[in-house]
Amino acid sequence: MFTDRSSGPGPSPGPGPGPGPEAEGRLIRVAMEQAAEAAPPLPDLVPVALVQGRRRRTRARAALGAGVTGVVALGVFGVALPMWGPGGSAQPARTGTDSSQTTTPTPSPAASDRPVPKPVHVEPTDGETPMADLPAAERTRQEEFQLKVAVLLDELLHEQLGAVRPVDVAVRRYQGGSGGPGGNTFPVILSVRPQADPGTPDDAKSPCYDDPRRHMQCKTVTLPGGIKARAFTWEGNGNGAQTLTSVDLLFTYGNSTVRFSVSGDDASMVSSPVTADQLVAVARDSRFMELVKYADGQPMEDKQRIIIGG
Repeated sequence: MFTDRSSGPGPSPGPGPGPGPEAEGRLIRVAMEQAAEAAPPLPDLVPVALVQGRRRRTRARAALGAGVTGVVALGVFGVALPMWGPGGSAQPARTGTDSSQTTTPTPSPAASDRPVPKPVHVEPTDGETPMADLPAAERTRQEEFQLKVAVLLDELLHEQLGAVRPVDVAVRRYQGGSGGPGGNTFPVILSVRPQADPGTPDDAKSPCYDDPRRHMQCKTVTLPGGIKARAFTWEGNGNGAQTLTSVDLLFTYGNSTVRFSVSGDDASMVSSPVTADQLVAVARDSRFMELVKYADGQPMEDKQRIIIGG
């Protein structure tokens, strides 16, 4: 308890005798005890701490169990998810942990396990510009394209043609057969050539008809995307003899005229071992059309020049 020493207005009285330090300490303790007696009792914190500890332990165990369940779920359902490879292409889904159960996709020309064909060297004819004279970057591009075409044709027509190899004189030229002494050589053409100026005749758009005088048969076929093509079977050779059979497929793709053909061997007088229907089957392969699409968008041959009456 503190005593008000002021007695109202007027001059303050001078210092008088007050309680000593011990008396003031006793007064402070008494005041604190009286204040504590009036306050409510403090709660017991130990039970609350125990309850909160149990709850936190329970939540931690539940979170750990959920994490383990998520890992197991990924392990179970992850086997059915496709694995994406370079360029966003989906790889086949695994059906189990054993690698022997992995589904093998259809090989593309670049991924085929067939041996890499070695180009055939042919001397250029008069007026023909060999690939060796091209700028280095363009020559490399054309050689890579030729290699993809040769590998694909070797895969699809190996039973009929034997080994298919690119010919180094022009991007459109290939060669099938064993070659060499006693072997046959079958010229193969895959030409994707920019069309001539609009309004000029285009052989790929000519009507399909048979020509008995030239021993030629023609039929119209439909390729993927609704592309109309003409498949020819004809007889003849460079010497004019009506003894060899060759096949051709002509159609228009984008801004290009496409010719795909297999000729007979003039030297051995052996006809083409490939039929027109087999050419059509190759052209209906999506990988073949992808190569045609590339050549149409990135031309590698000169633009057509048509001389009327020439």
